[in-house]
This record gives sequence, C-alpha cells and structure tokens, in this order.
Amino acid sequence: MVKDIYDLKNIIDTIFRSKHNRVQRRIIYNKSPIGGLSSQWITFILLLMPFLMYAAIFNPRSFEYLGIAQAIVFYIILLVFAMQIVIAVAYFNNRSVVKKITSSWEHYFKDVELKMVLSSGVTPYMDFMKHYEASLSETLNNEELHNKLQASFETMKNENKDLIDAINRDKTHKAGE
Repeated sequence: MVKDIYDLKNIIDTIFRSKHNRVQRRIIYNKSPIGGLSSQWITFILLLMPFLMYAAIFNPRSFEYLGIAQAIVFYIILLVFAMQIVIAVAYFNNRSVVKKITSSWEHYFKDVELKMVLSSGVTPYMDFMKHYEASLSETLNNEELHNKLQASFETMKNENKDLIDAINRDKTHKAGE
C-alpha cells in the first residue's frame, strides 16, 4: 500500500504555526493541512467543556438534587477529569499526526529524524525554526523550500557535528548491549 506523500509546507503547517514570519510550535498539532480535523476545532471543544459541565451541574434541576456543597465538589472532580481528557486528546492527536506525516518527512529528509526536529531539548536541529523563519520571508514553492531546508539541515549538522557524533556513538553503544 502506497502512503500519501504530503507537501512539505503542509507537513510543517501541521506542527508549526507561522504569523508575520514568526514560527511557533503548536501545542495541539493541526490535522487540517493533511486532511483531518483542524486544531482550532479541537481547542474550541476543549475550551467549551468546562462551561458545558457548569451548565449541566448548576442548572436548577441538578442543583436542587445535589445541593451547593455536592455540586461544587462534583464540578471540581469533573474539571480534574476534563484536564485528563485535554491531555489525552492532545497526546493522541499529536501522536496520530506524527505517525501520519513521518513517511512523508522521510521522503524529503532521509537523514533527519522528525522526532529530533520536534524535540524541545538539545538536538542538532534545535535551530530548525530559525531557519524555517528565514525561508518564510521568501515566496518558495515546495521544491525550493525543500532545497532551502535541506541546505539548512546540512548547516545545522556541520554546526553540531560533535553532538551528532555523540548521538551516533550512543546508538552504537546501545545496539551493542
């Protein structure tokens, strides 16, 4: 089965948000560019949850049955449950997006792990957003963007050669165990 290869711009738009040539990492990845539900709808639904719970618990009929103390306790417990739902939805949505775009990412950048680009820790590609921001000022098609980012990855590899060597030594050390 042949998997879809998404445009590089669409791949990046699922993970990063750009406004006025400034790039930020998304908390909830956007499936809209790759044919799924927009992260704006997910965020809207998650923000709406506490208000719906409030309406359900503190309406006259429920409130009369529960009383003030039980209604407040019940609302707090439901808010804790809602926070767990938010974390789970964000985690599973993000994992699903990464799984869906990984094959396309590997099509464009065989030597660059997507997880290293997305990592918030120290990786050889921690300056990816800076390089991508620089490319936003130009109007590039998919091929030109690919070439520019490929050159940026080579620059980042050369700048962080020691870190890449350490990562490779660690991988060979773990493989030898």
